[in-house]
Amino acid sequence: MTTGTTRRTQRWAIAALVTATTLLAAACVMPPPPAAGVDPDLAPQAGDAAYTEPGPYPVGVTTLALADREVEVWYPADAAGIGTTPRDEYFIRDFVPPAFDALIPASVNPPYVTNAHRGVPAASDGPFPLAIFSHGAASFRLQSSELTTHLASWGFVVISPDYFERGLTSVLGAPPATPRADTVVADEAIELARSASAEPASLLSGVVAPGDVYPFGHSAGGGTSLRLLSRPDVRAIVPMASGILGLSILNGSAPPLPADKSVFWMGGQNDGIANIDNVRTGYTYTAGQKKILELAKTGHNNAFTDICEIGEGGVAELAIATGLPIPPSLLNLGNDGCPAPPFRESAQVWPEVKHFLTAEFRYRAGLDVEPVGLGTQVTASFDDVARYEHAP
Repeated sequence: MTTGTTRRTQRWAIAALVTATTLLAAACVMPPPPAAGVDPDLAPQAGDAAYTEPGPYPVGVTTLALADREVEVWYPADAAGIGTTPRDEYFIRDFVPPAFDALIPASVNPPYVTNAHRGVPAASDGPFPLAIFSHGAASFRLQSSELTTHLASWGFVVISPDYFERGLTSVLGAPPATPRADTVVADEAIELARSASAEPASLLSGVVAPGDVYPFGHSAGGGTSLRLLSRPDVRAIVPMASGILGLSILNGSAPPLPADKSVFWMGGQNDGIANIDNVRTGYTYTAGQKKILELAKTGHNNAFTDICEIGEGGVAELAIATGLPIPPSLLNLGNDGCPAPPFRESAQVWPEVKHFLTAEFRYRAGLDVEPVGLGTQVTASFDDVARYEHAP
């Protein structure tokens, strides 16, 4: 068995050699969403695991600013404009408050190298549909760059704001002076991306297509995605490691899931934070088109975030090694899904999530006229899919 580092090296090599599938060019007005009730099992490419590898676009990244926080933006880039621009990287200690940062030795600052290039020109054959990622509790806007960059490589602009109210900075002792609702932050981030696209001098000029928005989120961010279903331009979402409590349905506090909107639930069967039973409850509760993906040997973080791959052994192990005063509950949150074994290494379960996320949103956005790889036949291509189901 190869090490995680070797697997990542192999993944980049394979991605560089993959022949890019031709992407359906997005027109100025996005195609209409698919009709309700289409059975993915009957599509010609129902069993094709087409989206496990990076797409035809290299990925650019830039940072936009709201009044009180930043928004990361990944976008399809112009291959000719990459040149010698290196892959972008981030540092988790940039997201901790200064008082806490002072406790961390200067030598402890491992970079996480992403699959994007900062500030490079956007692809000229846009505009592209807009997706918004929402991070989880005790986390930060860059936490799932493996997924956000992958989706951008297949023809989406992906934005991710910081939700300081539940973010890493806040739980480590520096909450925002003026907290705001997550949906308000998301609404403002969406409008910021659209405004940047409308600005002729912007790096993102002409990049964001009008029309629907596609939210996805991890843990508490899955809850944000559910609440964004109230927007008229949101008709499909993907909550990850996030569920609905049966009690909330009984007492009427569960979020409404309109019958004309679709939800694709994803979860790990060994998640010790977001119990898989609550993911299943959410699937049962969904009134409209719905799907559920359950991954074996998967916890809260390994399939849906970068967190287990930051440093040696993940963020929690990094904190333990430096002797930082982290509460046990926070360490449990950061470590759930990371020890391998018993959990699968992230590189082994990212492909399933990348494929299903990309296939779902490409179909919902009209980039794929018929579903690709969303039939139950596709599970034969994956080792870690314990359950995949769709209805109607």
